[in-house]
Amino acid sequence: MFFLCISSCAQPQTQKDFYLGLKNKDNLQSDAAGFFEKALVSSNVHVRQAAAEELANLFFQGVELSAAVMKRLCLEAGGPRAAAVNLLFNDYPDKDKVLAFLLNSEYAIPEEARLFFLRECEKDGEDFFSNLEIAAIEGHHAVSRSHFNEALLHFRAFTVNEEEKWPQRIPQVFLQYPDLINDLGRAFQFTSSGSEGIDLFLQWEKNLGEPAEGGLAANTDDLRYRLLFYAGRIARRRGLVDQGISLFEKARPLAPKGEQADACIWYILDSSLSRDYDAAIQRLEQFVPFWHDGAYFNDILERLSRELVTRREWKNMIRVFSVIRDHGGVSTARYAWIIARAIEEGYLTSEEKQMSAEDASAFMRIAYNAGDTSHYYRLQSAAALDEPFLDVPAVSAASGKPSSPLQFLLGFFQNEAAEFAPQYITPLEKELIPDELRAVAEALGKAEMYAQSMRLVSLYINKDGYTPGRKDLELLYPLAYRELVEKYAENYNIAPALLFGLIRTESAFQSGIVSRAGAVGLTQLMPATAEEMAGRIRRAEGTDYTANLDLSDPAVNIHIGAYYLNYLRGRFNDPLLLLMAYNGGMNRVRRWYAANTLPPDLFLETVSIYETREYGRKVTAAAAVYQYLYY
Repeated sequence: MFFLCISSCAQPQTQKDFYLGLKNKDNLQSDAAGFFEKALVSSNVHVRQAAAEELANLFFQGVELSAAVMKRLCLEAGGPRAAAVNLLFNDYPDKDKVLAFLLNSEYAIPEEARLFFLRECEKDGEDFFSNLEIAAIEGHHAVSRSHFNEALLHFRAFTVNEEEKWPQRIPQVFLQYPDLINDLGRAFQFTSSGSEGIDLFLQWEKNLGEPAEGGLAANTDDLRYRLLFYAGRIARRRGLVDQGISLFEKARPLAPKGEQADACIWYILDSSLSRDYDAAIQRLEQFVPFWHDGAYFNDILERLSRELVTRREWKNMIRVFSVIRDHGGVSTARYAWIIARAIEEGYLTSEEKQMSAEDASAFMRIAYNAGDTSHYYRLQSAAALDEPFLDVPAVSAASGKPSSPLQFLLGFFQNEAAEFAPQYITPLEKELIPDELRAVAEALGKAEMYAQSMRLVSLYINKDGYTPGRKDLELLYPLAYRELVEKYAENYNIAPALLFGLIRTESAFQSGIVSRAGAVGLTQLMPATAEEMAGRIRRAEGTDYTANLDLSDPAVNIHIGAYYLNYLRGRFNDPLLLLMAYNGGMNRVRRWYAANTLPPDLFLETVSIYETREYGRKVTAAAAVYQYLYY
């Protein structure tokens, strides 16, 4: 350990200090701590809090700081490490506050802070924490790292005998810290002890009405919700579908928040879909009136539409549409457009036409106006109606002084520390208005951090009441690697908008990305496919990539990706089939389509692999946006 004795109050404010500290903290010869100490007197509260967090991190690593710095650090405690230091110096040894900190569920307690506190508590004697409190701390920490078997071993300290019998009522520490119920529920859910967990949680829920040591917690409904909800998740995991549905139905009315009620409904519908589509539709009709956020169920409705189109159950398509049509969004657009196409293709019976009560153009109009943020069904219905695909207004530049969090975040880019920005952006997103989020996204884009920029734009662009402008779309659909994309698009007579849409969908313009399946780079080429196409390029054009095939090189990757796209175009006469083949494999898509009697656009809706059918939609829509914006 070494001693840093710098009086932070005597240092002049230097705007760059915090960012210089970040850039130097991995250099053992640098004075990163000195930069962070100077930043503690910044006029920007977010700079001060971030500097305090970095100094606290150094403290837990063994760096000794002066009393003046520690005092100032405690005043600026905004993150978990600085909060731990503040607790240590101002509230320790208040056991209740220390326990509350270590069991905090709002953020992950840093490992070094947890171990530091436990060591300090051991110094104060064996009885600072009881064995059960230690078990709760360790169990909670293990769950936060997804070490569920380890967590369950710790939680078994609460069993009352060697036969691993649990107490009949909720232990006091679980009443005091109800998130421990969630932790124990997840431990049961993801280990082989699930049936034991169901029995235990139902026993605890049953006995909630009886007095327990220390009395009941203030919100019994919240405890019952947690117990029933996690019992349902455990049952579902173990294949006990009916029991799980029953438990979620009991938990829903007890949910303290709308999103938790929606989670119950989602599990009910998801479980129903795995068993009986007719029952799933009945439950959909039952629970749609209780939805809080219809977008939460888009995946459920997409799976249901795939099954109904595959079975040609147009009557049920109309039935589902009638239930969800007022909720808008991509699901309403999807169902309306599919029904319109089924009418156009003559698939509906007279009874179904009468049931629909609308003609194809009326359904297309509904799809067009549904607020489809995916753009795919908006695009398809716009073409059918001869309406503009997009009509996006310009966005006026934001005026006024940047807020404190915006100044802090833009400082990363002004001080050449952009690579550190993402970890600080996420905690502050809720404090920024759309204009400010756009400013940060623009800075990320200029730093060629396209994936992070696009994520940030997606965060605010779909908020209720927000009207996206042209600048928003330009950030969401950037022209990264423009020279290479346009060069190889021209070489192979491919629309550059299509190649941009493919790269954006595949990699979000991250040149070094590797998928779990092993696909590499901007156009996400599988090595075997890339080697075959590189050989064809060498034989046809003379460019030889085969000796040293570096798919992380943007020029190489875009060239081979464009060539492969053109190669597939010679084997499929429809753009959607071409895109599905790029994602799902040429032979597989041929086999699927040969066994199908639907036109390509409706065939896409029946493809069994979600990634492949969604890929066709995403690239088609993205290409249309690029065409609208730039070509």
